[in-house]
Amino acid sequence: MIDEHDREREHDHGEEEDQLELELDTQSQIFLEMRQQNLDLLRIAAQVAGYTGDHGPLKPGDLKQALKNIWEVYAEFYSWIDPEESGEEEDEEE
Repeated sequence: MIDEHDREREHDHGEEEDQLELELDTQSQIFLEMRQQNLDLLRIAAQVAGYTGDHGPLKPGDLKQALKNIWEVYAEFYSWIDPEESGEEEDEEE
């Protein structure tokens, strides 16, 4: 009887560990997919801002403005994708 109870407890504990591992794997996968989407969006923003392809190397003084332009395009695109999160950021800035 004690052995059965111990086995049940071990079995339940094993299931909990499996569920926790699956949840962590799922969360990790979602995190990685979101990071990839952000990188893709950043690449598109750079293209739209005109800083890819035939664009020559930036001059030292142009880098800050180029990054600002890319960020503005990126932020606009991101607000279309996730309006709730971009709204929270605007509230924090105020």
